Amino acid sequence: MAEHSIIMHNRQNVQLAGIKNVITFDEDEVILESELGYLTIAGEGLHVTMLNLEQGKVALAGNVRSMEYKEQGSDIKARGKSILNRLLK
Repeated sequence: MAEHSIIMHNRQNVQLAGIKNVITFDEDEVILESELGYLTIAGEGLHVTMLNLEQGKVALAGNVRSMEYKEQGSDIKARGKSILNRLLK
């Protein structure tokens, strides 16, 4: 397993290592597949400043509000939904 690390400066710039894939990204949310599961980064004005999946490195800029890990194989879009909403889906 490759090493996974996160370096964040002032909740504005994030450097990540150990990234396998970028699942989705827009200005409000970036979902990455890391060595330790899926990583969701939520914020405002997010943009990818560096992407090198051969080396497993990604850098982001913008206002970061939260970072959350999900296990691989889980529903990565289920975050923030109540159990009732997921059952009635």
